[in-house]
Amino acid sequence: MTVEITMLRRKMTVDELDIAKEIKRNNTQEQEIVQALKKKDRLTWEENGIVYMEERIYVPNNKKTREKILKENHDSMDVGHPGQQRMLELIKRNYWWPGLKEDVRKYIQGCFKCQQNKVQHQKKARELHLLKIPQGPWQEISIDIIGPLSKLNGMDTIVVIVDQFMKMIQLKATTTSISSEGIAKIYRNDIWKLHRVPRKILSD
Repeated sequence: MTVEITMLRRKMTVDELDIAKEIKRNNTQEQEIVQALKKKDRLTWEENGIVYMEERIYVPNNKKTREKILKENHDSMDVGHPGQQRMLELIKRNYWWPGLKEDVRKYIQGCFKCQQNKVQHQKKARELHLLKIPQGPWQEISIDIIGPLSKLNGMDTIVVIVDQFMKMIQLKATTTSISSEGIAKIYRNDIWKLHRVPRKILSD
């Protein structure tokens, strides 16, 4: 077994040696690691106060140590604020701990620079254009439906008809089951007899 461990062991970098010193001072092992060590397989072993899992250094549940690793693999000039997957790959070259993926996600989410420079994948909204002002009243109208509302006398919806020139509003109580034909009848009975047929109707 000693021979197998020696074959799997690799030389630590300077940064890893600094982290290793912190780990030795705070070597509190989580239950998952304790169980893995009990198996005594070739994937998990402990040497000189450091636990290795698949040749990666296990980082105990110490906030300061883990945040230092996250910072070095995200904020430093040579890595340049990588995305979640890239940052995870960088850390897993040398380290591992339970919940690493979630810690990486939260770290990037809390990075002001990353959020400020975040690429927007949504399509750019079209430029808004103001509607031309009609030349006279009731030449252009808009029709909207508001509801469902609390029922009153069997009605739970309001049809709103607005003159785009005078901004005059006509309201008509109805139900949510109203059809386009029903709206046309409302216009014929309540608007057309007074203002005739408009040139343009705006509606969602």
